[in-house]
Amino acid sequence: MLSFKEFVSSQVGKIFLAGNLLFILYVGAIAGIYLYSSEDAYNLLIMTFSNLLFGRAAGISFGFTAHFSDITIMLINMFIEFLTVMLIYPLFVLSWEKSLDIKIFRTFFIKIKEQRIKYKDFFDKYGIYGLFIFVWFPFWMTGPVVGSLIGFLIGIKHYTTMFVVLTGTFLATAIWTYFLKELIGLLNYLTSYAGYILLGAFIIIGLVLKLKKSKKKKAESEGDTSDDNL
Repeated sequence: MLSFKEFVSSQVGKIFLAGNLLFILYVGAIAGIYLYSSEDAYNLLIMTFSNLLFGRAAGISFGFTAHFSDITIMLINMFIEFLTVMLIYPLFVLSWEKSLDIKIFRTFFIKIKEQRIKYKDFFDKYGIYGLFIFVWFPFWMTGPVVGSLIGFLIGIKHYTTMFVVLTGTFLATAIWTYFLKELIGLLNYLTSYAGYILLGAFIIIGLVLKLKKSKKKKAESEGDTSDDNL
């Protein structure tokens, strides 16, 4: 078990503390914006939770419905995702190394191992470059959090993993931002509610994926219970 001093002096400890500092600054920034524009502050919060709950595409789509600038949408969504990595990655590493016992990561370990096994040949062949592509590729289940944890499992150094994930996240977010901007622009010829329609579609997709995941988890849990009763 790491002492607090050892944790703070370790690379993962520094990443975690930096993540907490950035989180506090982000909350403070939203609070400051609220003093000048409550609407912008609320929209930033909604964009944040849209990204966290339903994914990058939902967060970006909401940004366009809120009429934020392209650069604001891109940077805020990138920041949210990288901040999530900085908070989850250190806890995962400590839990993996048995320095912490975090119940939620027990099942998470299994999922990450499955992803690691699934892409084993790819990561063994391409290493850091493979991790970059995994994070950059703009689709679900190839994002920064999962990518950073796989980076740890394949032995990439902590700071290197953070750099690769940050770079990949920036490019992926930029691609999604400009892709959705063009898509919304095209759909606006059909309806002025294009941004809201896309946002709703991504939320529905996110909910369906979460529901499927929940059903799968429940089925696995029932299977384990029946095996124990045999």
